[in-house]
Amino acid sequence: MPGTGIKAPLAAAAEQTMRKNNRERILKTARQLLPRYGYNGISIRAIAEKAKLTTGAIYFHFKDKMDIYKTICFEAIDILVGNFRARMESRKTPSQKLISIYDSYIDFFYNYQDHYNILMEYKAHYDQDVKDDYIEVTKKLSEMYDPMEETIREGIRDGSFRTIDPRMLSVLLMAVTEGMLQLRKLGIFDYLKITDSDFRKFMGDTIGRGIMNDRTK
Repeated sequence: MPGTGIKAPLAAAAEQTMRKNNRERILKTARQLLPRYGYNGISIRAIAEKAKLTTGAIYFHFKDKMDIYKTICFEAIDILVGNFRARMESRKTPSQKLISIYDSYIDFFYNYQDHYNILMEYKAHYDQDVKDDYIEVTKKLSEMYDPMEETIREGIRDGSFRTIDPRMLSVLLMAVTEGMLQLRKLGIFDYLKITDSDFRKFMGDTIGRGIMNDRTK
């Protein structure tokens, strides 16, 4: 029939677009439900009903609920690491780059709250007995430390930082930042009248003095 050769690719393209949109709808719905009800509090059926899709449409894109959860965790980590590197590129010194990582995490906390909450829930409910699924996310999480380690090594090489274990310091900095954000979320900072900028300045001064080379203090 005339025109069949054109209609077939158009139909295939439309179907591909629909599937892509469905996949994003599933993830968007899961990002809304997971922080509210937790991983154990929702089901594939609940996601399907909220997204106005069939369970079959969900299983077309994801093998199970954990697959959706992992995908969102991976999204969150990619956003965070991307923000780390983007901010660092606009800074000149290793010290400025390190504090910019803190700034990036603050922005992530405020602007990607669903992603942040889901990532924190993963950390809070890590189950070492469910090895395969959780190890994948844990490996992905390790990427968050790479920009810090690179910056610390740069600071050691140029003499602005004293010789210090880059991995241990990056873990410490991440732990302090994540702890601060959890206190912020719980309202402790508001109650104590501590602003984000107050803590930023204090952390930069306290940790900065501990890692700076004596001749640069």
